[in-house]
Amino acid sequence: MDTTEQILEWAEGHAADLTEDMTWFRGASRGYWSAADPQAKGRIRARVAAALDFVERFTGTGSRWSESAHEVFDQFSKTQSMESGARAVGDVLTEWIRMVRSGQVKPRLLEPFSVSAVSSTDLLEQVRALNGDQAVVPAAPIVLAGAALEIALRSAIEELNLTVPERPSIDAYARELRQADVLNKQDIKDITQMAGLRNDAAHGQHDLLSRERAGLMEQQVNVFLTRLEEAVQQSI
Repeated sequence: MDTTEQILEWAEGHAADLTEDMTWFRGASRGYWSAADPQAKGRIRARVAAALDFVERFTGTGSRWSESAHEVFDQFSKTQSMESGARAVGDVLTEWIRMVRSGQVKPRLLEPFSVSAVSSTDLLEQVRALNGDQAVVPAAPIVLAGAALEIALRSAIEELNLTVPERPSIDAYARELRQADVLNKQDIKDITQMAGLRNDAAHGQHDLLSRERAGLMEQQVNVFLTRLEEAVQQSI
């Protein structure tokens, strides 16, 4: 089961991500945040999708925190900019973190999130939607597909009651699952390839990306989730 401290670390990571790649513009009547460059806009949208998914998972779908995060994103996106909406979601997360640390709010501690449940969420649907949006750069769906991959690997660790002795990451989860003979060498190669593409997208290596590669990434993650689910079931 996820501990409160782990959940808060993930929340802090999402909140920090929602402030990156932006520049402040002062308008005639009010200021607003804008992507630092055209390519950053897609990454920011992907981070918002991942952050909203996190809020729903750990505060509960329909909770006041979840509703507030969606409302401020919609409001600021309409009145200022999508980027201002992203930072507003980060502000909601930051306030939630403060309330949890003060003991006024408790996170929704989930039972291990099954690998099969990851594929049934709308994360991969969002990946397909982003890749089909011509206004979105390929980096956005790739980053979000990488998030789905990381969630699935972490879920496998939880289902099998394994522990990761190092900083949680895609590579760390994969190494632990390989050591436990859940994954084979080919699985590790596939994960390394997908993680590498995710890192290229996250670090702005847009000359290496394309809409075709984003579509391939979505398909690879989808296929791997099926393979991972089978491997976990065989290991239980």
